[in-house]
Amino acid sequence: MLIIGARGTGKTTLLESAISDLTEEHKGEFLTVRLNGFFQTDDKIALREISRQLGVEMELDERDQPKATNFADTLSSILAILSHPDELRAPDGEGEEPAQEDPSSTTTTLSVIFILEEFDLFATHPRQTLLYNLFDIAQSRKAPIAVIGTTTRIDVVESLEKRVKSRFSHRTVHLKSPPTLRGFWDICKEGLSVDMDEVDSEINGSSDEDRRCFEAWNSHIENLYKNDRQFQRHLRRIYAQNKDPKSFFNSCILPLSSSTTSFPAGPSFSLPTNQLGEPDSILSILDGLTDLELTLLIAAARLDIISDTDTCNFQMAYSEYTALTSSLKVTSSATGVTAGRLWSKGVALGAWERLAEYELLVPAVIGGGSGGGVSREGRMWRVEAGLGEIGKCLEMGRAGVGRAGLGKWCKEV
Repeated sequence: MLIIGARGTGKTTLLESAISDLTEEHKGEFLTVRLNGFFQTDDKIALREISRQLGVEMELDERDQPKATNFADTLSSILAILSHPDELRAPDGEGEEPAQEDPSSTTTTLSVIFILEEFDLFATHPRQTLLYNLFDIAQSRKAPIAVIGTTTRIDVVESLEKRVKSRFSHRTVHLKSPPTLRGFWDICKEGLSVDMDEVDSEINGSSDEDRRCFEAWNSHIENLYKNDRQFQRHLRRIYAQNKDPKSFFNSCILPLSSSTTSFPAGPSFSLPTNQLGEPDSILSILDGLTDLELTLLIAAARLDIISDTDTCNFQMAYSEYTALTSSLKVTSSATGVTAGRLWSKGVALGAWERLAEYELLVPAVIGGGSGGGVSREGRMWRVEAGLGEIGKCLEMGRAGVGRAGLGKWCKEV
């Protein structure tokens, strides 16, 4: 099964809630193996992590734990743990019917729930070996397992190989962002309010004074949404940007940490003092770039206008960078910056790749910019910042102190 939805729509929350309910009803009857595409970057690492988690969950002896020597051995060991005894038993002869067994003596294994977060990243592994074997085990009923994936990509099924897709049940659950501001606020309010039922169950013998404090806090949170215009603007801005409750909760960390215990007074959601929210633009990181990185970014942005193309590679950007620094030396423009120094191609290539890590450069082809065998210098990238935007940031001093002289490169094209 796949749970598909944008970030912040509650995919993990829904899954964890279901696992929690199963644990209460069927405690000790199943195991949970959790994998994440960001951490298990290839099938071998994922298989070793599966064997490690099963070894810990089932409390196997050291000699009984799967040996993670290579891909085939690890997979065989995992199959030996998961499979039913009947699947591992060699047949006595061809054409012989299996002997009838006493139902009371039938041995079963624990069920295993595989949770694959960032499922789309597992689909990028070579040959999708892990997904193929997990789906094959589930389909052929070699072991009682369930595979549940979470992803943000709605077209993830199309990225599966034919042999993997044929074994996928095609059961999907789509989660959507709240369609209205009120629905978004209801989700955020649950994270800020105090659940009185949990207070009664977790805090035994809570006094009437405590209950009045909690109730006053909940009323204050609701009044913020109804009466505080600054809070309403803050909530609407986050809803318009990404509809992600995590962004809202991050913006509440500093106000909540500075709030007092006096009730009904609550936190002050002051936007100027909020420093944990996401920046409004990717240009906010220009202040943290080195002079070389900033100059390469300007050179790449100039190529969009000079060459009338929206893509460039390092070779093109470095040639433009060389021309800019050479002209700066010829004119002896005393700008007070170190951008006039001509760095070697190796050093500049490292700065260029850091721009890609900062997502100021994005691959022009699908596949993370690997380029299908193209050299690092020849990979094509697209600049995410326009030349005019960079120049405006330089004029306003938002790209660092002493860099205003670089602004002329954004004007003289």
